[in-house]
Amino acid sequence: MVDVVVQVSTGSESHPQPTTRLTLEGAATQLPFDIVHTLLDHTTIIDLVNFCNTCKALRAHLKNESIWRRACVPYGLRDFTYFGGQSAYTVYTQLLHPYAALVGLWASDSPFYGKVLEFRLFTGNEDEQGGIIGEAWTFPTRSPPDTPTPPSYTRVLKLSFDEVGDEEPAELSQCSSSSTAKPKIAPVRVFCDSLSPSSRHRTSLVRLSTTPLGKFLQLHRKKVNLPDFPPHISPWYDRDRGLPRIPETPEITHHHREIIKIYPAARLPAVYIAPTAVMKPAAISIRCPRPRSECVCQSRLVTALSYDNLDERPPRYYPFRNLILPGTDPDSADWTVHDLDGIWYGSYGPNGTECIYLAHNDEHDTIEATKITGDLNVPRGCVSWIAHLPLGHQRAMAQGYWTSVRTDGVEARRLLMGHGTIAGSGFTDMAIVELMAGVISADHIDIFWAELHEFRTYRRYKGRPQSA
Repeated sequence: MVDVVVQVSTGSESHPQPTTRLTLEGAATQLPFDIVHTLLDHTTIIDLVNFCNTCKALRAHLKNESIWRRACVPYGLRDFTYFGGQSAYTVYTQLLHPYAALVGLWASDSPFYGKVLEFRLFTGNEDEQGGIIGEAWTFPTRSPPDTPTPPSYTRVLKLSFDEVGDEEPAELSQCSSSSTAKPKIAPVRVFCDSLSPSSRHRTSLVRLSTTPLGKFLQLHRKKVNLPDFPPHISPWYDRDRGLPRIPETPEITHHHREIIKIYPAARLPAVYIAPTAVMKPAAISIRCPRPRSECVCQSRLVTALSYDNLDERPPRYYPFRNLILPGTDPDSADWTVHDLDGIWYGSYGPNGTECIYLAHNDEHDTIEATKITGDLNVPRGCVSWIAHLPLGHQRAMAQGYWTSVRTDGVEARRLLMGHGTIAGSGFTDMAIVELMAGVISADHIDIFWAELHEFRTYRRYKGRPQSA
């Protein structure tokens, strides 16, 4: 007799749920498929595999393709037509289980003109096999000062069972004359992919360990501390998604603190790396074997700077919270600054459109805008502006001021007062200036920067268009 204990963890550690004990004896060890499927509804696929591996009779269930098809459903995958003839078992174990954590947004640690990288599951079509596709958000670097432009999506990476370039064709799953021959599991390939066959080539997606290294800008006789990314507290950092289930690569430990001291003054300014007091969490990175000049995908992920850059590492990417709220009518009595939380894109004058993340602060009843992408003046990771609702005695003054500076008659449904960050090139001569934010609608904020005497517009990011 074999006793198999299955515990469904629906309670807490202090209040565990009753344990279900299955006693399996002889021919009764073969549980019906519907019972195994029911277990899958209450546990993870890993726990189910461990359960089925407790005896040979249960292990036979793992050969049932319906188990793996069902395991793929939570990821939104039900149709395996365009996965190169791979089984649901192969798609799950080689693609979804190790790499599904990629799906979503990732923020680059490049301080100036960094990118947002978005991964999505692609189920394939008649022209292309399915897989996981990575695309870079691209904003125009030149646009009217009060007209932010939503991101465009440019493909740069793909993970799939496709054959790539000149590599030898993968062996097809086949059975020899012997009935004991086992089909071979196809590997997932990672490759740079800009939709041009000539540009497609193998690359590496790596998981990097934590690191204390941060970025700095060295000017003539002056060091500029660029914001840690992410800092200690980062509302935009997604702690719940996790990283791909692949081996972790130790981050390099050497830095440029001594080299920058003897760096030729004629070549300054220069970006370099050195330890900071903030430990950056584990991240992912893309390491292409080709020079950047020969890979169009790398050029789409890294914007060339006019500064020397001693940091030759590819950017680190951190999981970025894909918070997209429907927004609340600012005329509603239920409206609060919490309703502004999420991803926005805003106009930054000659620097074009940039991505920011808005998060409320309950303690101070404020809304805080952190730059996810940056520019040569104010880099990513910096708090672009903070605003709060005016106190009762301030409201009439705020309304009068808004009316006096807003000559086009656009009304603000809610007014907020606050301050923002401006700086010269290279994040020099940083200053905190006053501003006023007008909530025009649930998805539209106009900010009047008093020092610049300019309005800048911000729009709520509402997610990827269906056609994109």
